[in-house]
Amino acid sequence: MRTSFGYFFLALFFFACNGEEEVDVDVDPVEVPKHVFQSFESKISYCIGFDNGFTITQVYNGPNTTSKFFLSDIEEGLVAYLGNGELRVGIFEVDSILELYLGENGEVDESQVSKTDASYAIGLIEAQTLVGSLVGRGIDQAMDIDFLIKGIQDGMYNRQNTLSLTEIRTEVSKYYSEMNLVMGQSFLTENLKNESVSSTESGLQYEIIKRGTGISPNLTDTCIVHYTGRTIDGRVFESTVPSSIPAEFTPLGVIPGWKEGLLLMKAGGSWRFFIPYELAYGETGSGPIEPFSTLVFDLDLLEVKRFNPE
Repeated sequence: MRTSFGYFFLALFFFACNGEEEVDVDVDPVEVPKHVFQSFESKISYCIGFDNGFTITQVYNGPNTTSKFFLSDIEEGLVAYLGNGELRVGIFEVDSILELYLGENGEVDESQVSKTDASYAIGLIEAQTLVGSLVGRGIDQAMDIDFLIKGIQDGMYNRQNTLSLTEIRTEVSKYYSEMNLVMGQSFLTENLKNESVSSTESGLQYEIIKRGTGISPNLTDTCIVHYTGRTIDGRVFESTVPSSIPAEFTPLGVIPGWKEGLLLMKAGGSWRFFIPYELAYGETGSGPIEPFSTLVFDLDLLEVKRFNPE
């Protein structure tokens, strides 16, 4: 498995692939023998691969992308990268290929780049993204690459002949949930050893990057903030920074860790919150945030607007 990767590729056409309604993709079923798993590692590798492959088809054969990419070439790029095969498109060519192929409004231009090469480049990016996720979680060395690839291929064409999609996603969710719980507890324990990190009675940890000089918010005040949220392995799941448009909300309307942390801040301050799952999205998660996830938020409190009942 290649492990030289450097970025996370966001969904191309404004399609959030986590927690959204599934797209009805017309893929003819292909009969293949059922897989026999000799170990837990083989089974979970297959399940992770299948879930990933199924989502890829949802994204690139969905309403905003249908006819713009060839699934077979996306598959080829994925398999070549993960299996250490010879790549017919260089990794450093991927960005330029997609810049030439994809327009700002989602249109494609095949005058300079073929749909085949663009699709292959997408496969390489998806493979890098998957590897990045596995490495970030510290489970890349536990993966059975052969079964990971088989899972991706079956998932892309929805071949549920070994396990059903429900069974697969249950396995993946359980695996990640248990991992998130253990990793979160270990992370928070080690994090408190940092002299710059403080903790409240509830278990919220925070680091003051810059102290504010303005007013502190009350529960009903409007807070104007820029923030970036990520998991403890570094995966960013939400941020206002790329758009340069800050968010506005009251402490009453956010997760408990945010509510408690905001009330400690002053306008003009920049803090980093380390939020245990109990003060975040709990045992169920939300959208791209998995169950039992400990979260890290970098938050700039730009302004506090006092609540006016009139």
